[in-house]
Amino acid sequence: MSINWNKMLLASTVFMFIMFSIVIFYVDPMIDGKDGSGVIALQLSFFVDRAIEVVNSWGIGGADRFKKYIFTDYIYAIAYVLFFVSVLKVLINKKRASNRYNFFVYFAILAGILDWVENSIEVAFVSNMQNFSEAIFFLHSVISVVKWSALPIVLIGIFMLIFKKSKWEL
Repeated sequence: MSINWNKMLLASTVFMFIMFSIVIFYVDPMIDGKDGSGVIALQLSFFVDRAIEVVNSWGIGGADRFKKYIFTDYIYAIAYVLFFVSVLKVLINKKRASNRYNFFVYFAILAGILDWVENSIEVAFVSNMQNFSEAIFFLHSVISVVKWSALPIVLIGIFMLIFKKSKWEL
């Protein structure tokens, strides 16, 4: 059984935009009580003391809302991985590109896996902030940086494929 990447692209685009809208415009602002950037600030805090300040800035119930709705970010990670993989696979097939372009597919998958690891560490942290390991939290923020760095690499792959001529390789 082979995957119809064109149909997968259509479905994953709808899925990704639904999850993007839910997470960015509803869940994250509800968690931090502002524009949602407090959730990203937690990812990039690096130090437990700073992370505790970030979570406390969410106000009463912010940590509970985070734990209650973090599942949406796990789903969002699946959505954007499916979307990016579908875009890449459609372009690879359309341009008859070599298998080396699968390198970018692996980066999309890596970003999603790192997002899940990041989320899991954040749930553990928010559940026990006062006794959380500094080393694990620092590693969590490094994982977040690597995840955020993987996504532009995926976009570079997409643009390379978009502008690739059919008769030659970039």
